[in-house]
Amino acid sequence: MAKTAVLLPRQEMQAISEELIGSYHYLDPMCIEYVQTQNVCIRAKELEEQGCELIVARGLHAALIKQSVKVPVVGILVTAQELGLLIRQLVRETGLMHPKIGLIGFENMFTDTSRFDELFDVEMVRYLIPASSTSDTAQMLSNLTDRAVLEGCQAIIGGDIASARADELGVPHSLLSFGLESLRTAFSTAQRVAYAIDLEKRNSAEMNTMLDFTFSGILQVDAQGIIRRSNRVVYNLLNLLPAQLLDRPVEAVLPQLGGEVLRRALEEGKESYALLVPIENRAVMVNAAPILIEDQIRGAILTFQEGQRITEISSELRRELYQRGFVARYRFDHLPVEDPQMKKLVSRARQLARFSAPILISGEPGTWATMMAQCLHNESLSCANTFINVDCAAYNAEALDTMLFGNYYTRTDSPAGLAEAAQNGTLFLTHIDTLPPEIQFKVFQLLRGRLLRNGTNRPITSEVRIIASTHANLMACVEQGTFRSDLYYALNVLSIALPPLRQRRDDILPWVDYYLKEAQEKYKRYVTLTQGAREYLRNYDWPGNLDQLRNVCERTVLTAERHRIDEVFLRRQVEQLAPHMEPATQQVVLVKDPKAVQLAELLQRHGGNRQKVADELGISKTTLWRYMKKYGVGQDFSY
Repeated sequence: MAKTAVLLPRQEMQAISEELIGSYHYLDPMCIEYVQTQNVCIRAKELEEQGCELIVARGLHAALIKQSVKVPVVGILVTAQELGLLIRQLVRETGLMHPKIGLIGFENMFTDTSRFDELFDVEMVRYLIPASSTSDTAQMLSNLTDRAVLEGCQAIIGGDIASARADELGVPHSLLSFGLESLRTAFSTAQRVAYAIDLEKRNSAEMNTMLDFTFSGILQVDAQGIIRRSNRVVYNLLNLLPAQLLDRPVEAVLPQLGGEVLRRALEEGKESYALLVPIENRAVMVNAAPILIEDQIRGAILTFQEGQRITEISSELRRELYQRGFVARYRFDHLPVEDPQMKKLVSRARQLARFSAPILISGEPGTWATMMAQCLHNESLSCANTFINVDCAAYNAEALDTMLFGNYYTRTDSPAGLAEAAQNGTLFLTHIDTLPPEIQFKVFQLLRGRLLRNGTNRPITSEVRIIASTHANLMACVEQGTFRSDLYYALNVLSIALPPLRQRRDDILPWVDYYLKEAQEKYKRYVTLTQGAREYLRNYDWPGNLDQLRNVCERTVLTAERHRIDEVFLRRQVEQLAPHMEPATQQVVLVKDPKAVQLAELLQRHGGNRQKVADELGISKTTLWRYMKKYGVGQDFSY
């Protein structure tokens, strides 16, 4: 049964309503009372707070209540039969043939009157106020009565205000009444609504029982991302009360989810599967699925599966490692990525970062493997813990072994080696292909959760995430016998192949701006690039990738003789930073642009005659001069 309130604009309707409502079994009357218009909203809010589930009201009262509370409202309508009786009465009183009658009131008070003219041989004109109107309705009703009379209405049907005004104007009128039939119709409608409310309560009770007795957290959001339902697991997981969770945007409650998860579900109608999210110091697996009704997205269901607790290292150890330079500075949000393929790669890397499985990063030298590793760490659930970077090619086997796995005989209270210091964090091994064979087994064991300290045969349990990088073909190293196959397969659970800059040219200029800004802030020297200079940088192949690009940007800032940098100056910086050895000699030469070489050779052959060179190239002398300037070819034909 639905708790129901009946709020009436006339006191005489109260007794009739009290007698009738007992026949409607799904209505549980909280109150049946007369309420003045100025108090109806206040009373409705009081009833809503007391648990009222349905309100029955008439006309203006119903309209005002709908605007002030969320409780369903059933309007009391004048029935066709009651209105027909009033029309017949007016026809008799006026004695007119086919009189013009004005019907004045609120649009939510009447049933359909479109066939009344034909049924009662009258001209019925409706003068109705919208139910949502917030103006002075009393004055509006009086004005509508005046308008009806001016427009030739010979009789008026309306409420108290319209009838009083018609009486002042000397126009016949009938007062709208709400008898048994109006109330029966309203209560019948209310009973159907109450039945639906009762079904919804039962369904909700069954659903809530089912939700509360599952071991997974379940959260329902509407199409706007507002939380509408949750179960006890989510309340316990977030340590929040229902009032602190329900009716709030899910992004405000769980910013760790990220906007991408909800966007996929609520805008694209796609699932997000098995996302690892840190919630209250735990790794939580989250799935998000859209709610589709007739191909329309109506909301989403999020499920939460609680995982292991995230362990954080002590602040003292963190400070010590930070002072030693073991810190991940880069984040995915900071990287200037514009190339579509790189955006997909970064999106995939973000997903991989949350899992503790090893990741193998491959690519040419200078393709920012170290940045990628730092970003992966900072996107992981252990981002607050250690990030330790060890270059396997920088040390001999004995030094590397001691660095990674310590020296048992000199052990203190601090971690024996960097592998132990990286517990619950990330150990990043660069140039993994150069790892000495005698250490490969220990790294393999580390991947299997066993730390082998030097000087003891008793392994300890290890929780360290390993990321490795290489410029070599590790599979070829396996085939050649220089790299263990079990270590290769253990490392290659997840892999990221970084493409060179020449294959993602949309990223070149964003990285140029990134490194120029970095150098300018460091050296307090500021430069700008011409459009030609930017085009040259974008079209250059960058064999040294980001390492070379960074050096060119830094050199440009340091050696610039003026604020505005053109292509000629930049070309010289690139050429001076990209020397190579002449075959079979020890002579270092600078790599020159083929176009510059061609221009210099032609000028040399034609003795500096620009016209002949221009004719041979099929260009004008002016264009030739621009080319000479662009490619740095001087008057002495040097370049």
